Amino acid sequence: MSKEINNSIAILFKSTRRFHRLQQTEFSAILGVTQGTISKIEAGSMSPELGLWFKFLRAFNIQDPYCFTYYGVEFNENAFQVLKTEGSSLAPNFDFKKGNYIFSSRKLRPLYDFLVKNHAKTFETFLKDNKIGKEIFFILNHPITTEFADKFFSFLEENKINAKSVALLDLNFEHALGRQMKDLAVSADIFSVINEDSDTFLDYEMSDNKGEYFINLKKKNLPFIRSLEKSDLVMNYNLLYPYHVMKSAKTIKGSNPVIHEVKKDQRWQVTYAS
Repeated sequence: MSKEINNSIAILFKSTRRFHRLQQTEFSAILGVTQGTISKIEAGSMSPELGLWFKFLRAFNIQDPYCFTYYGVEFNENAFQVLKTEGSSLAPNFDFKKGNYIFSSRKLRPLYDFLVKNHAKTFETFLKDNKIGKEIFFILNHPITTEFADKFFSFLEENKINAKSVALLDLNFEHALGRQMKDLAVSADIFSVINEDSDTFLDYEMSDNKGEYFINLKKKNLPFIRSLEKSDLVMNYNLLYPYHVMKSAKTIKGSNPVIHEVKKDQRWQVTYAS
């Protein structure tokens, strides 16, 4: 296997192990290999044999056997029931027990990749100070709480990424959307892909007219949004999410997106030069 695939598998093994609160010795016992084997795989210096890879997929209910191609993993939803009793091992400073989830880490993954590329040192300090394991961004369907979102988007504002400038970011969605990204030949597909995300707090609606789409807020999420200190930035990023996906997929050239509020707190229109 290539070095890139080895590195991807390394982070997926470590992310899975850390989420499940397992030491390498416990993890290796479940997979029927030595601790040394797991150590080498997590260091990226060894690739697992095919049999070990499929054992890993079955043991931890990994949804996509080709997840190593995009540095992201998804668990069966039942895996996240533990958050309501024990919290998240990858973000122990945040209260997951209340279940006030706003979206999944998939929504943050493009921003994570952007920050690692452009603000590596300050972002590393931010993660360390808040005891956030980077592995949480590699588990694409890990629930994210309003408290976590507020803290994350506050960091963005500290680095001069605000509600207005978020439209100008050059984001990559290859890791967030995985293999689906390669199939997005037309913008219509993008909306079906985005709306498949079961914890999305917005419904994205394609328009019959070029250069626009609509967004509806699921009413149950309105109290969560109003509780956010960084609600303007959080909302604008999410309202522009399809625009950024289309731009990353090169189905549009992408320029000058504008958000219009159609119905207060419930419906918006985004227009852009197509």
